[in-house]
Amino acid sequence: MALSSFDIDAPRWDQSTFMGRMKHFFNITDCRTALLPDARLDEKLKFMQRITFLHGPIQVMMVGAILIFMVPAACSLFPQQCSLAVSKLEPELRDSIVSKYGDDIKYVYFNKGL
Repeated sequence: MALSSFDIDAPRWDQSTFMGRMKHFFNITDCRTALLPDARLDEKLKFMQRITFLHGPIQVMMVGAILIFMVPAACSLFPQQCSLAVSKLEPELRDSIVSKYGDDIKYVYFNKGL
């Protein structure tokens, strides 16, 4: 019987692409733990019961890491510039724009300001 060329340490998908990293993440992550009842999770995570003094710092670090990495990622994925028709602005602002620039301007652009 020939040995398989499977390497357990090598990722199965290309890690230089977003889709490859996402497939790898979902391959090694068990998403069913989000659906398990607390009693089952307690069985699976016995070691967490031994380190109760670290629960707070671990949660703070996880939230910090999520905020540090995911907020910039969300800002880069979603467009931050929006447009709005001049006709939909408040009357005072619309009149100010029309008096200054005339009817040439149909849209105003603004930054969402995250």
